[in-house]
Amino acid sequence: MQRYLARLIFLLAVSLGFTACLAATPQLSTPTPPTPTPEIEPVTITWAYWGDPWEVDINKKVIEVFERDHPNIKVETFHRRWNDYFDEVRGKFAKGEAVADVLFWSQAPIDIPKGYFMNLAPLMKAENYDLDDFYQGLLTQYRLSDDAIYGLPRDSDTKVIFYNKRIFNRANVPFPKAGWTWADLRETSLALKEAGVVEYSFAYEVNNWWMIWMWQNGTPVFDDKLFPTRSFLGEPEAAEAVQFLADLTNVDQVTPPYEVLSRSEEIARLFKEEKLAMAFGNHALVPTFSEIDTFEWDVVGLPRQKVAANLAAGAGYFIAADTKHPDEAWTFLKFLAGPKGQAIFTEAGVAVPARKSVAESEIFMKPRASYNIHTFLEEVEIGQTDPAFPGANEIIDMMNEEVLVPVWRGEQPAAQALQAALPEVERIIDENQPPEQ
Repeated sequence: MQRYLARLIFLLAVSLGFTACLAATPQLSTPTPPTPTPEIEPVTITWAYWGDPWEVDINKKVIEVFERDHPNIKVETFHRRWNDYFDEVRGKFAKGEAVADVLFWSQAPIDIPKGYFMNLAPLMKAENYDLDDFYQGLLTQYRLSDDAIYGLPRDSDTKVIFYNKRIFNRANVPFPKAGWTWADLRETSLALKEAGVVEYSFAYEVNNWWMIWMWQNGTPVFDDKLFPTRSFLGEPEAAEAVQFLADLTNVDQVTPPYEVLSRSEEIARLFKEEKLAMAFGNHALVPTFSEIDTFEWDVVGLPRQKVAANLAAGAGYFIAADTKHPDEAWTFLKFLAGPKGQAIFTEAGVAVPARKSVAESEIFMKPRASYNIHTFLEEVEIGQTDPAFPGANEIIDMMNEEVLVPVWRGEQPAAQALQAALPEVERIIDENQPPEQ
C-alpha cells in the first residue's frame, strides 16, 4: 500500500508540473495567410498553316495537347486553303506585316534568302538538339549548313503504287514486287488490259512527279536543287522518261487520258470503283482506301530504270524572323516536330512521319498492318528532294501547264517539247542567280 501511495503522489506531481508548463507557454497567434501569387498571363502565339478540313481537325488536337502540356502558352491559328495560303502570306511578308510566329511551309529555300524565317541553329546548339532521328534526306530543304538551319520537317511525300489484289487475281497476273522495272510495269499493264477485267491498268499523277521518273532514268532535272546553274531537261534521258509515261496512255492505252491524270481525286475514285488496277500516290490515300471493304489492296515501291529513286520531300515548320516570342515559338515548334506532335498527326494515317522513331513505332505500323507499310519507309530511304530555288516554281508551272500538256495528249514528242522549252528554263535560272559576294 505504501508503494502504491508513493507512486500516486509522484504521478500527481508530474501532472501538476506539466499543467503549469502549459499555462506558462504563450499562446500562438493565428498565422497570416500568405499573399497569393498573381497568375501569370499566358503568352499567345500564332500558328499559320494550310490544309483541308480533316487537317484542321488534327491540328486542333495538336494544339489541345500542347496547351495542356504548356499552360503558359496559348496558340491561335491563321488558316487558309492551299491555293490561297502562299500568295497571301508572301504578300504580307513582302509588306513587312506580321503573319504568325510559327509557320507550316513548303519549298523554304525559295523564301529563306528573303529573310522571312529565323535561323534555328543557335537555339539547337544551345541545347544540343538532336537531328539524328529525322530521315536525313528530308532535312536538305531546311539545312543550308551546320550554322544555318531554318526549319524542321513534318512528313515525307513519298510515292508508292497501290494495287487491287482482286483484279490481279481475276486477270491471273502476278502481283508487282519490290525491285520491279519500267519494263515490268508496262508488261503488267498490258497483261491486265488483255485480260479485259478492268478499264485502266495504271494511273499516275502528271503534275510535278514526272521529275521522279527522270531521276530513275539517271538524270537530274537541275545540276543543283538549291543553287542550280543549268538544267538537264534537254538530255535524252529526260525525254525518254517523259515519253515512257506518255506512251502508256497514247500508245499502249493502259492509262487514262491527261484530263484524268491531272486530278489525283479522280485517280482515287477510279481505284475505289475498281475501274483502275494500279494507282500512283502517297500515304494520304491510305485513310480513303482503308474504307474499302469490297476488295483487298496492297502497295509496292515505284519501278526503277537505271536507278531506284523516289521523293523525300514534304512540308515543315518554321519560326518567323519577326516573331516577338522566339522562346515560346521554339517551344511550340519543338513540340510540332517532336515525337508527340508527330505521333498525333501520324495517328490520323495521312502521312509518313519525318522521324524514324515515330515511323517505326506501333502508332504508324500497327493500325495499318493489312498492307505492306514498310514499303513507304523503304522508299523514303531512296528519296530525293524537290528542286527548291528562286524560279523553281515558275519553271515547274510552265512545264505542267504548257510544255508537257501536248506530250501527255500525244500531240508532240517529249524530246521536241523539252528542247523547245530549254532556252526559257535556262533564262529563268540565269535571272535567279544569287548576287556575287
